[in-house]
Amino acid sequence: MENRIYQITKDELNSIKQQLNSKSNTWIAEIDGDNISTWQDYADEIERVFKFPANIIEMHVNGLSIDGYLDWITDLSWLNANGYALIINNFDIFMSGDLRKKEIIIESFEKMFCRGGKAK
Repeated sequence: MENRIYQITKDELNSIKQQLNSKSNTWIAEIDGDNISTWQDYADEIERVFKFPANIIEMHVNGLSIDGYLDWITDLSWLNANGYALIINNFDIFMSGDLRKKEIIIESFEKMFCRGGKAK
């Protein structure tokens, strides 16, 4: 599976999870977009599912900045994994309280991780 952003059905998700689980040492992070309507909700979930080091959480008393987020999400070395997957369930509802930041999040994934850019 190549680095891309996939929008899939729930049925397709089970197959993809099996593929990801069969790969050696792949870190799979899954979040529920139904519970994430703001940047702070997203930052809290990303810190949790990717186990950001405690010091990064403590450094951002007012919440994780976008620049801090980008630094940490492109590192992930503390997880010692060979690959990473972020699954966002209920994507249509995800970040409904801040659609501009939703665009920034998706654009950042496309620029940093996807060959050829756009979601499929």
